[in-house]
Amino acid sequence: MLFNLLHKGQSNCGNQTYAPHTYPLPNSRIVGGREAVPHSWPWQVDLRFRDNPLTCGGSLVRAQSGRLFVLTGAQCVDGSVAADWKVDVGVHSRSALEPDQKTYNVREFIVHQNYSPYYLENDVAIMKLSQPIAEGNTAYPICVTTLPSSDFWGQDCVVTGWGATVEGGEPSDRLKEVYKPVLTDAQCLTNVGGAYNAESMMCAGYLQGGEGACAGDNGGPLACKNSRGQWDLVGIVSWGFGCAREGFPAVYSNVHKFLDWINNETTDV
Repeated sequence: MLFNLLHKGQSNCGNQTYAPHTYPLPNSRIVGGREAVPHSWPWQVDLRFRDNPLTCGGSLVRAQSGRLFVLTGAQCVDGSVAADWKVDVGVHSRSALEPDQKTYNVREFIVHQNYSPYYLENDVAIMKLSQPIAEGNTAYPICVTTLPSSDFWGQDCVVTGWGATVEGGEPSDRLKEVYKPVLTDAQCLTNVGGAYNAESMMCAGYLQGGEGACAGDNGGPLACKNSRGQWDLVGIVSWGFGCAREGFPAVYSNVHKFLDWINNETTDV
């Protein structure tokens, strides 16, 4: 019942003013890959810890009140305090101060009570900001899926971020994107092994490797297009073995598993 509250405003999410690239382009990937059309993923935010120019990604989501908050990974914020964080919204190039770019302070963050830093289970966190986010063409929320991840098995979905473009490399200055198929739980268990827990995780990627998320992308969105033509937040970048290695698809927090928790923790946004 609770998840219905989060979705009462589902018509005001998951749309883009600036159309993304026509899918697919060959060899598109964040690791080594394709620059996104500027501001075509307006829910993507850059989370900065203290003086670090990029710590994690995150997604703008609309709360029951209509205001926006940030959904990210628990691993990004666990052990820190809210005053250490800045949220950059409306960013494409991190080195350029763009006309619509805004920076927000964090009032509070909430890490899932069952988060395991060792196993990266329940790797999800909420950031509440010190002032309302000004919505516009470059800052707009993604919808939160109402469907289980199994409804997206086999669908090509998109991951975005400023993470490293090669394993062990430096973060990207400009936002990158990669489309990758959502895999079944059986495929995830076979390829990832016992560290995969279907109770809080999902996975996506090409088993031949070469395309995927990397360091700095953690906490960012895995977005799938829904039947209404809007984009749903289905997963949150969590972990993997290296960056886009062959036979090791990336693992994401399964957003559908946390709908009630998200609603319970965002009533005061």
